[in-house]
Amino acid sequence: MCGIAGLYRLGGVAEPQRAQAMVRSLAHRGPDDEAMERWGQPPWVVLGARRLALVDPKGGQQPGRDATGRIRVFLNGEIYNHAALRTELRSNDVPIRTASDTEVVAHLVALQGIPAALSRLQGMFTLAILDVEGQQLTLVRDRMGVKPLYWRTLSDGTLAWASELRALHGLGALQLRAEALQAFLLQEMIPTPWTPWQGVHKLEPGTFLQIDRQGMRQTRWWTPPVPRGPAPADLDRWATSLHGALQVAVKQRLQADYEVGVLLSGGLDSSAITALAQAQSERPLRSFSISVDAPGFDEGPEARRVAASLGTQHQEARLGAEDLPRLLDAVTEHMDEPLADSSLIASWRLMELVREAGLRCVLSGDGADESFAGYPTTLAHGLADLAAPFARLLGPLSRRLPTRWEGVTPDYMARRFVDGLSHPWARRHAIWMGAWLPDELGVAETVWEQVDAHAEAAAGADPVSRCLYLDQRLYLADGVLVKMDRASMAHGIEVRSPFLDHSIVTLAADMPVQMKLLGRQRKRVLKRAMAGLLPVETLQRRKQGFGTPIGPWLRGPAKGLLRDLPEQVDDLIPGDRLRAVIAEHAAGVADHRRRLWSALILARWRRGPWGE
Repeated sequence: MCGIAGLYRLGGVAEPQRAQAMVRSLAHRGPDDEAMERWGQPPWVVLGARRLALVDPKGGQQPGRDATGRIRVFLNGEIYNHAALRTELRSNDVPIRTASDTEVVAHLVALQGIPAALSRLQGMFTLAILDVEGQQLTLVRDRMGVKPLYWRTLSDGTLAWASELRALHGLGALQLRAEALQAFLLQEMIPTPWTPWQGVHKLEPGTFLQIDRQGMRQTRWWTPPVPRGPAPADLDRWATSLHGALQVAVKQRLQADYEVGVLLSGGLDSSAITALAQAQSERPLRSFSISVDAPGFDEGPEARRVAASLGTQHQEARLGAEDLPRLLDAVTEHMDEPLADSSLIASWRLMELVREAGLRCVLSGDGADESFAGYPTTLAHGLADLAAPFARLLGPLSRRLPTRWEGVTPDYMARRFVDGLSHPWARRHAIWMGAWLPDELGVAETVWEQVDAHAEAAAGADPVSRCLYLDQRLYLADGVLVKMDRASMAHGIEVRSPFLDHSIVTLAADMPVQMKLLGRQRKRVLKRAMAGLLPVETLQRRKQGFGTPIGPWLRGPAKGLLRDLPEQVDDLIPGDRLRAVIAEHAAGVADHRRRLWSALILARWRRGPWGE
């Protein structure tokens, strides 16, 4: 796991000092080593990396090189099948010097070319691949977008890239992209390929960006799977296939030269990964969870119950309202683009616990909800078309429901459900998952660009599968994975997620929808796959979600954070509307946690080191 960055400028000078400053801004991602290389006199390309050494700590320094030295590779992430690929290469007399996955990639590219080599890689990664003789640079992002990569073209034509936006921040004047900030207020994150800044882009998952003397072009090397239609609907057979695929994915992610732990919330997803990992371990794994001091949010008892059942060595950290100011300051200091998923606070505290325990690598259950229908929105779409004609009647009725504060409550979901009824299915889905409403902000039509594009790609699928596809492309890639990457890498920790293995994602796409959702039963096939390995209570437990009690805290001990907030964001949120939202939330009339948190995060980001 690393942070990579660099500059490319054919016909000019790629400034080594500037590139080194970019790399050093990513030191938190790789505390073990720094590598820089340049080519040309004067240099036309400079590449660098910070390294978190989990595989081949002594011999795996970057860049990886092929036998001739023509191909150089810098890698952020992990290639989980590098051992098998190394064995194959050596059987073909390829002289591999190290046990590093980065060197394997270099040899594979040299022998097979970039598209064929990428198709062989299993893992989470971004790559900077340099063909020294051809003077060609290729930037690559993994299939699911687990690892981030940003790029921009400077005023002199230099291509700059980095693992985090912060490294590109000081490379010339930046202008805010208003539609990206509007998208953030709607969806709580900024959708790829946008960033907060004009001319600065996120490389899309499953694509590579190539630049040489012929110019710059972007190519898709992996296409996200959309369900392919009818398939045999035998639950036990699909569950057996899923169980076997998960075993392989977990085994690959346990491979490291350091101890690997697990993140255990007590929910089905993290419990499944913990059970499969513990079954493959010769000693008790160390598991980690958060106990939240608020009704409806605390999963500590469930995590302890599962840990006791599986025999892990469990550690727990407490999260209370008194921790919020410190954690919010830390997140703001590190947040180079706004992200309003409030569970980032709990995730940050969890990463502190892992680091305090001395670990640098953990497994997680991220990605299961988006493949196996874990969210209640998949059920809501089935009711939306029936309810839409009655939206005017349902609106006042939903607002009369008493407001509750213990997690994601029925009254909150009912109000959000009605809010989305007048919109097309994909925009409705984004509204259900998001914060502010379009008519509250007066957003431009272009703000829906990515939502509409992903909806079109999934147009031929059934309604549930369309929602899962949208969740994978947006909520997962631009929300959940960004949250986990920033929280973990800020503490020098690698998080590996077996459910994000592309073989698991593809297998889920091949399944008939009733394997995932039947009536009100969600994740049917995953529950069947884990039967006998987890306590019955865990398999039958209702989804709670990993969250932070922002709603009740902003009414009570943290209400001071909202002081003067309307004046700080009145160019994007009408001041009268935000003041009304604050008043309604304080009075307990409505739970506006997501609106308030997104406005607060935007204000903090703009005042912070990476904002305006």
